[in-house]
Amino acid sequence: MSISIRAEGLRVVKGGRQVLAVDRLTLGRGEVWGLIGPNGAGKSTLLQALALLEKPAAGAIYFDGQRVDYRQALSWRRQLAVVFQEPLLLDTTVFNNVAMGLRFRGLARAAIKERVEHWLAALQISHLAERPARRLSGGESRRVSLARAFVLEPQVLFLDEPFAALDAPTRGALLEDLQALLRSTGITAVFVTHDFTELPLLADRVAALQGGRVVQTGRPEDILWQPASVELASFVGVTNLLPGEAFPNGSGPVPVRLQGGVTILAGTRLGGRVVACLRPEEILISDGRTGGNSAVNSLRGRVTHITPQGGQYRVEIDCGPSLVALAGATQLRLGALRPGREVLATFPPEAVHLIPAQASLPLATAQVARR
Repeated sequence: MSISIRAEGLRVVKGGRQVLAVDRLTLGRGEVWGLIGPNGAGKSTLLQALALLEKPAAGAIYFDGQRVDYRQALSWRRQLAVVFQEPLLLDTTVFNNVAMGLRFRGLARAAIKERVEHWLAALQISHLAERPARRLSGGESRRVSLARAFVLEPQVLFLDEPFAALDAPTRGALLEDLQALLRSTGITAVFVTHDFTELPLLADRVAALQGGRVVQTGRPEDILWQPASVELASFVGVTNLLPGEAFPNGSGPVPVRLQGGVTILAGTRLGGRVVACLRPEEILISDGRTGGNSAVNSLRGRVTHITPQGGQYRVEIDCGPSLVALAGATQLRLGALRPGREVLATFPPEAVHLIPAQASLPLATAQVARR
């Protein structure tokens, strides 16, 4: 079971200051939505408002087309479950923590036992059933929190940064398990995250927030590869933000003359002052001896810096504009990349997304994003 959610004219005020202004947002039945944005963007406030934990100063929320009456909000809240960033576990066993909500709802003991055991098994923590909940590791605590939410069989699940502060292996395993559970249950879900890499794995749709407003919605790939602003592009890992001027001509790729005089081709049909956005993983680095391909952008330059970044390496190249690309360990091990070496950076026009300069940061401040 799941329900749809619609927010209209939502305004939340705290300390006399408006912190959230959402004109319209619609979440379909069974959809999984990710809420992203920088600190203070309003992500958690929006989640709390949708979960009926924060009463807005104005606007309305509809569940399956029915407007929520806050005087009767408790009946709606019984259909929702919330998992907070910090697990709020009682000083008792794991089993009792997961069973707590069902006991409040007056379920029979046998029904409680069956449902709790099912969700402990689903989250692979059956062996922890009699363990004191407050003596668990971070990953185990998150699994208990998820079990406590799923056991209620909610129609909407809200998660506020459920993977924060977990080590990479624990986080990866939990992400995979949660993805499987959301797909198998089919419930509507909303999760807040600071990590854009979680979006393709979990989310069907994404709402990006800045300054308390939703600035873009779409599929994860829309947000990651076609962000609506320079600020959002930088947030989702677009390290190459190149100011210039676009000159669309005909129906093919659009020439863009970058500051400094270099011209590249873009896939976005846009003219005038723009910022060209290029993800680092779209750039192929070769030894510079091969000829250019007219179907792709080919810029010669020199490697200036190489920095480890997870399992890859961040490679900065001075091509006239400064570019950031990603390279694997093999290229470095074979000596193909090192500071001072001449290389050829190639990328297809469709990898270059253009944002109108007036809708972004001033051209003087747009640059290669550094992390």
